[in-house]
Amino acid sequence: MKDREKDIILTGEYVGVVEEFLPDKESTYIKDGKIFASKSGIISKDLEKRKIEIKTHQESDRKTVKINDIVIGTILFLRKYSVGLNFYTLNRKLHFNSFYFGNIHVSQISNKYIEKITDAFQKTDIIRAKVIKEQSNEYDLSTIGKDLGVIHSDCSICGTELDKIGYNKLRCPMCGNIENRKLANDYRQVSYTLRY
Repeated sequence: MKDREKDIILTGEYVGVVEEFLPDKESTYIKDGKIFASKSGIISKDLEKRKIEIKTHQESDRKTVKINDIVIGTILFLRKYSVGLNFYTLNRKLHFNSFYFGNIHVSQISNKYIEKITDAFQKTDIIRAKVIKEQSNEYDLSTIGKDLGVIHSDCSICGTELDKIGYNKLRCPMCGNIENRKLANDYRQVSYTLRY
């Protein structure tokens, strides 16, 4: 077994025994009580938790969606009890021509009661959400949390960018229209850079 943290491991290489470490089901496999690498990468040992896993540079650059990923997308449709979202970023990485699609059910919009979907979202909104469940090629999403929700919104009457005037209230500077949304805490102030 490789003794040092940060050693490179190849697929199929021996990394430890089950009596010593808990294997990671995503990056290792067990045969006859021994743990082997199921992918090439850098060995990572957590001696406190007695866990061992293989990490790769591909994790940060992956293009597949996993549970707990943060996505940004636009609304495809509004239904009575859900919103359809097309993903354009995955963990701050841009995905042009993305085929990923998710739904935000009314129960996953906010901790507060939402009577109508249109009290939280409108068709032109850009939304940040968290992936909570995978269902074949669709994903269930949630905007529960301060950093999740609408990050950009336009007036439903004249199309001007809406200004935040309260916790979940917006006002149009052009026509004065007031609208409700489930806003992220950094509404219109998204500060991180996106990667390709």
